[in-house]
Amino acid sequence: MNDGVAAAIAGDWATLTGTPATDTASLWEKAAAPCQTWLTRFVQDADAFRDSGNPAEAARLYQAATALAPWRIDLRLQLGNMLKDSGRLPAAEATYRAILSESPDDAETFLQLGHVYKLMGRRTKAMAAYRDALRCDGNCSAAHQELFLAGETDAQRATAAHQVMAHGTEQAAQIAGALNEMRASLDAMARMLPDISAFTAFPIEDYALFRRLFDPPAAPARPDFSLTVVIPQNDVPPAIAAVQIATLADAASVEAIITIGASAALRNAWDTPERLYGIVTHIATAEDLPETLETDAVLLLAPHRIPHPTLSGWVAAAMEIGDAEMAFCDEEIVRPSPETQRPFEPVALLPRPSADPLWLTQCDTVGDTLALTRDAWRTYRGMAPRDAVMAGLADRRTITHIPYPLTATPSHHSPSVMAGALPDRLRLRPSDACTAILCTRDNAQDCRTMVESLFRTARHPETLTCLIVDNGTSALPHLAILEELAGLPRVRVVRDERPFNWSALNNDATQLVETPNILFCNDDMEMLTDGWDVTLSALLHDELTGAVGVKLLYADDTMQHAGVLLGWKGSVIHDGLYEPRDSLAHFGRWQVTREASAVTGAFLAMRRAVFAASGGFDADRMPVAYSDIDLCLRLREQGLKVIWTPLIEVRHDESVSRGLDHLNPLRHARSMTERAAFETIWGKERLSSDPTVNPVWADATLPWRLIRPVPADVAMSSLTRRLP
Repeated sequence: MNDGVAAAIAGDWATLTGTPATDTASLWEKAAAPCQTWLTRFVQDADAFRDSGNPAEAARLYQAATALAPWRIDLRLQLGNMLKDSGRLPAAEATYRAILSESPDDAETFLQLGHVYKLMGRRTKAMAAYRDALRCDGNCSAAHQELFLAGETDAQRATAAHQVMAHGTEQAAQIAGALNEMRASLDAMARMLPDISAFTAFPIEDYALFRRLFDPPAAPARPDFSLTVVIPQNDVPPAIAAVQIATLADAASVEAIITIGASAALRNAWDTPERLYGIVTHIATAEDLPETLETDAVLLLAPHRIPHPTLSGWVAAAMEIGDAEMAFCDEEIVRPSPETQRPFEPVALLPRPSADPLWLTQCDTVGDTLALTRDAWRTYRGMAPRDAVMAGLADRRTITHIPYPLTATPSHHSPSVMAGALPDRLRLRPSDACTAILCTRDNAQDCRTMVESLFRTARHPETLTCLIVDNGTSALPHLAILEELAGLPRVRVVRDERPFNWSALNNDATQLVETPNILFCNDDMEMLTDGWDVTLSALLHDELTGAVGVKLLYADDTMQHAGVLLGWKGSVIHDGLYEPRDSLAHFGRWQVTREASAVTGAFLAMRRAVFAASGGFDADRMPVAYSDIDLCLRLREQGLKVIWTPLIEVRHDESVSRGLDHLNPLRHARSMTERAAFETIWGKERLSSDPTVNPVWADATLPWRLIRPVPADVAMSSLTRRLP
């Protein structure tokens, strides 16, 4: 059989059938019976190898079959699939492209070509191929699913449209809402159907529809809680003032209201409702605000802001149940509504992140509405909400974020973002010496590119050392490059031929480091930022910093890494994945230096002393996967910060030297073992949510694409969750 396969691949028809021929058409005319016999054997054996999980051998047999019957597009498609599954991606791409040159409307071939590009990391081409598959076959659910999971808004809206046509928007939303309430009892089902969240998820661009279907729920009742509301009334339009008055007149817990700068007409309007009689005080300016309050807390409601009916209840819950000393909330943008019973209708959502002191110095993520306890009011009275929160964080006050849009504004201006500069407390200083550790195997050319780029872009290259760990390079050209690198000043090459264990290789390499700082980085990268060493040194010089990660970019200038998010579909995902390099969305989260739950080990910097004290990477239980996440979580447990910065940018060709784990059954099994080890240490709950992510974001696709209703119990859990 093997001789027959080789003969067919080589086109040696005389050996295969005993009949010489110059092409397959004439061969079949002369020897149809032996041709059919061989073709049947090739296909049967290829199918068997495919079904038994041996794609490499299946590809060899399908190649023989397609050589004998090149007009069989179905067999050529199977050949492409097996080439893809065995990791021979360029060959698979060529096979699919050849099919499309003859059959340009074959949806399945476009689908499989999209999978190839996805595995190659060529996202733009993958999305184009999936769209071509849908163009050829609008019912190609697999292509639609890929676009949906990739965060394509059109695909997400198409899903919603399909549900609307099939069931009706209102009915589907009612069912979705019921499913959401039953979520606790459906945990087991959710594990079998991991995308169940998609049933209640909406593209954030469709917030108007979402908001018509889902309203923030009432907070747990706190009957003994009392609240003072401070509300400026300078130049407030009558329509907004009317809604403010009506809402606060019905609000629980509100025992005092102080208006600032209200006109005579507005003062009269505030004094008119019977519920507000005797509890409203009018003052001219903020300087007249009392230094002490009789109520449990004060709510600073920004000018022109419309409070949601549940606002006071959630403030009470945050203070009484969540033990918060300050609380802020999300906001929505509204416009005038033609409905008489609802003067304004929501059109957009501003989901805020949790309070981060670094982020706040570069962008106001808190907004203009803030609740403070009586004690906090005495301390921070007169401060703007952003300044009060920053001061409270510095004083280690408990500050929480309520994940509901409890205020609304008819006019919104995006807060300015101080991109491109370090926060004031992380002032630039002379660079501390740093050693970059790079592990490599048969990828010396890329390794050289990274080493050269590090020295070329460093402002103080004399303080930089590169330690290259050769993990068993065998190809002569790569060995020659490593020898060349070893001859360079401030570059050292050591050889470690043990089986690949990323954690152990890096742990042992640190024993050879004498500089104050260590930088772990992959060999398949290129530094893009001039003066990166000064910025990194400044970040590491802060005694609160445990680890630093940076912005990693794909070749098309989209982001690969802006920190690591925990709990995305029960695992982890890179923040900023595929977002534009310069995007200012979401309060500039990809353009500001801020805290992250974790950062990738592909480019991770630490002080040598901190790394040693932490115990390093867990080489026994997590030799490759999750060890960087585990280390970051240990640092956070110790009270240190994991910092991500966009001020250092690095090009990263992901997994060039090591390959992709999911294409190797042994590596995939090892990854699952390491995941189990991580869960044993930290518990499954640690990968169920990220404390830095607003729970309104759904994890059915890429981050920051879809929103979902937040149940009250989830909001309460968010209020009581504390960042390490």
